[in-house]
Amino acid sequence: MKRILLITSLFLGMASLQAQESTLLKKVYQYIIQPENVDTISIYQPSRACFSLGVFTTEQKAGFDVNLHFTADMGAGKPVPGLSQYSLSENICDKLGFELAYGNASLSYSFELGSKSAYKKNAFEFNLQGREWGVGVEYFKITNPFITTLTLGEEGDTYYHNDTILSEEGAYLRSLYIDGYYVFNNKRFAYPAAYKIGMVQRHTAGSWLVTARYMQGELVNDPHISGSTFAMLDSYSTLQASVGGGYSANFVLWHKDPKGPRDQGLRNITLNLTAMPVITFANYLKTISHQYVVTEETHVSKIWCYPMPNFIGNAAASITLGRFYFTAQFNYNWFYFRSDLALDIHQIDFPDYLDDLKIKGSFHDWLLKGMVVYRF
Repeated sequence: MKRILLITSLFLGMASLQAQESTLLKKVYQYIIQPENVDTISIYQPSRACFSLGVFTTEQKAGFDVNLHFTADMGAGKPVPGLSQYSLSENICDKLGFELAYGNASLSYSFELGSKSAYKKNAFEFNLQGREWGVGVEYFKITNPFITTLTLGEEGDTYYHNDTILSEEGAYLRSLYIDGYYVFNNKRFAYPAAYKIGMVQRHTAGSWLVTARYMQGELVNDPHISGSTFAMLDSYSTLQASVGGGYSANFVLWHKDPKGPRDQGLRNITLNLTAMPVITFANYLKTISHQYVVTEETHVSKIWCYPMPNFIGNAAASITLGRFYFTAQFNYNWFYFRSDLALDIHQIDFPDYLDDLKIKGSFHDWLLKGMVVYRF
């Protein structure tokens, strides 16, 4: 009897688990393929999900800027102020990419057009963009020349020194974003309308929305060339978690409902503007130094920086022409970090005559994207 009860319990548990998995998968599938409950006066959605293929080109300018303030005892009777600056050169990265989408889900990959540095520059992106909510994951890597600047004292001082070195190779910037949004006025406002082919805004509308973002950014300089660039630190990585909200609006400049599945006329022109200030409540920074290390050891300093206000902004314009969809998009991100208790000079093996180290900087990028999409 015990064996029968045990087998029956296991069977019912497995059946329940399978049913839950089936329900979850069904919900995900329904989210991807089916039109949602909307005010059809304001929003149009195709009656069935379909595949689409997009080709796009981007221009991206990303940077990771760090200012390390310190004082140095140079035997002048009082500490001499110093500043060590690090940044990735602001070269524009041109990419060509492809996007495959089905319903609300899309996957894209882009790569650099023309070699401008020692490594390839590429990006991956996955999105689930719905009317009510959406999530996205993006990874990119860019390699540009590395700039270091060292300033000691002020002009006219005996110990004044100012020099800048540009390293042509050996440094890279890479980043990982995980985003999410929720739209309040989601029955009358289609946030993705100007960014993807699956939704069409019929009439001008807007909505408040909330957003959350997890971001990892890393700026790495080759430790073998850091000595020639008098870098006090060789790599930085930041981890930031942010929440916030803002307003998004779709301005419909032209709309005509399709008369059939292969309507070839101009059907829609939409402009989107979105502004989302956020508060970065988790702001973590890790620094690595090889400069004064004789052996192969690395010296690491880890700190939590102050919470900071930051900004995310988007703009897009789209045209629907039969089964073709054209979109031009602009994305802007700016994330700061700062700490007055930045580094332990003994932990990262700095010389004893350095003191009072403070650090501040920003991770930022803007992206201009043009894409043409064909819906099958």
